[in-house]
Amino acid sequence: MNRKIIIAIIFIFGILSSCTKNFEDLNIDPKHPLEVNGGVLFTNAQVEMADQISSTNVNRNIWKLMAQYWTERSYTDEANWNIVNRRISDNMFQTYMAILKDLKDAKEIIGNEEAFFDSEKANQANRIAIIDLTEVYIWQRLVDMFGDIPYSEALDIENYTPKYDDAATIYQDLITRANADVANIDISEGSFGSADLIYGGNADNWQKFGYSLLVKLGIGIADGPLAALGQSTVENAYDKVFTNADDGAFFPYQASLPYVNPLYTDLVASGRHDFLIATTLFHAMDSISDPRINYYFEDITNPTTDYGYSGGSYSSKMHYNSVITAPDYKGFFMTYDEVQFYLAEAAARTWSVGQTADVYFDNAVTASIISWGGTDADATALLTTHPYASYIGGWKDAIGTQAWISMYTRGFIGYTFFRRLDFPEFSMPPSPPEGVTSVPTRFTYPINEQTLNATNYQAASTAIGGDSFTTKLFWDIY
Repeated sequence: MNRKIIIAIIFIFGILSSCTKNFEDLNIDPKHPLEVNGGVLFTNAQVEMADQISSTNVNRNIWKLMAQYWTERSYTDEANWNIVNRRISDNMFQTYMAILKDLKDAKEIIGNEEAFFDSEKANQANRIAIIDLTEVYIWQRLVDMFGDIPYSEALDIENYTPKYDDAATIYQDLITRANADVANIDISEGSFGSADLIYGGNADNWQKFGYSLLVKLGIGIADGPLAALGQSTVENAYDKVFTNADDGAFFPYQASLPYVNPLYTDLVASGRHDFLIATTLFHAMDSISDPRINYYFEDITNPTTDYGYSGGSYSSKMHYNSVITAPDYKGFFMTYDEVQFYLAEAAARTWSVGQTADVYFDNAVTASIISWGGTDADATALLTTHPYASYIGGWKDAIGTQAWISMYTRGFIGYTFFRRLDFPEFSMPPSPPEGVTSVPTRFTYPINEQTLNATNYQAASTAIGGDSFTTKLFWDIY
C-alpha cells in the first residue's frame, strides 16, 4: 500500500479514537497557547530589541542621521529633523515598551516556577537577573531619548495614563537594580541556554555585561546632581567589565531570511539607495587620515553630501561600504571599545579606575580599528600622529570625537557621546523645524502621549523645561 495512504489512515484513526478522550483539547490552538514559556518571551524580546537598534528604516530608527554619519539622498525630512510626519517618536517608544512588557512577563513567569534544588534556584535567579539587566539597558535608552518618561506605572496594562517619573530618579533606580542583578548572578550556574541568542546562557558573560552597563550608567550621570553616584558606580564596577572584544554583546543575525540584519532589508532587499555619507563624518576622519575610511565608505573619491541636503545620484556620491549590508552582519548591543571610551572618560575626570585616560583611549581606538579589519600597525599610526593629548578641545574633544567615529552604525550611542561631551562639531541642516536653531539634544515626546495621556504629558513637559528638540536632559545642563 502507498506510504502516504498508510499515514493518512493512521492519522484518521487517531482522530476518531480520541473523539471521546480529552475532547476539550480540540479547542486549544497550538499556535497561540494560553501559557507562554518565559524563555520564549526572552528570546522574542532579544530579537525585537536587536531589530529596533539595528534598523535604519526612517519610520523607526533615524539615529544614524541624528548622529550625522549619513544624510538622505532624495527625501531629506528626517535629516532635517522632521520626526512628526512619520511619527518616529511614537514608533520607537511603542516598540521599546512592547519589548519591556515581554521582559516583564518573562520575569514573572520564571519567578513563579517551582525550584526545589539549589542548582535550579540558582538557574532561576540567573535568568531573572539577566532579564532585569536587559530591562535596565532599554530603560536607560528611553530616558536618554526623551528625559522624564513613564516608568513606575508604564507597564500596567490597565493603566492607560501612566504618570511620568523624573529622569534622574529613574537613573538612580536603574543603578540600584543593576547592582542587585550582578550580585545575584552565579557564574558557576547556567541560565537560558540556547534561548539566549546573545550569550547562549553564559552567566559569566552576562555578569560582565552587567558591570559594563553600570559603567555606562555611571558615566551617563557624570555631570549634574548625581555626579557623586556616577563616580562611585563606575569605581565599583570598572575592574569587572568586558576585558576584550569577544566579551561584547552582539546579536547573531543569519545569512538567510527571515533572520537577517535589518540593514540588509533596508539597504539591499528594498532595492533603495536612500542614504549617503555626510560630510560631517568624512571630514572628521579624512582630516586625521583615519584608517577606517576604506572600511566605512565606498567610492571615497566621490564627493560627500552636506548634512541635510539632497545628494543626487547614489553612484556619483560617496556612500556606505557594503560590509554592513551583509545579511549576517551582527547586531550591536554593547562593545568592548564602547566601554573603554567610558573608562577613558572616567579617568579623565580623575576618577579611580586603575589606568590613565590615554591608556583606555588607546585601547578603545585600537579595538575599533581592528574590529573593522584594520591592524595594530594601523592603530599605532593613527595614535602616533593624533594621540590623546593632541586634540585642541582637550579630553572631551579626544574622547567625544573618537568615540563618535568608533560608534559608526550605532547611531544612538554616537549621538549620545556628542550630546554629553559636545564634540565633534555638528552641522545645521538647511530646513530644521520652525524655531530649532541648534542641534537637537533630545527627541520630542510621542504624539500619542500628547493626546491620550495629556495631563501627565503636560506635567512632564513642564518639568523638563518644555517638550522641545533643544531642551537639555538633566545630565546635559551643566
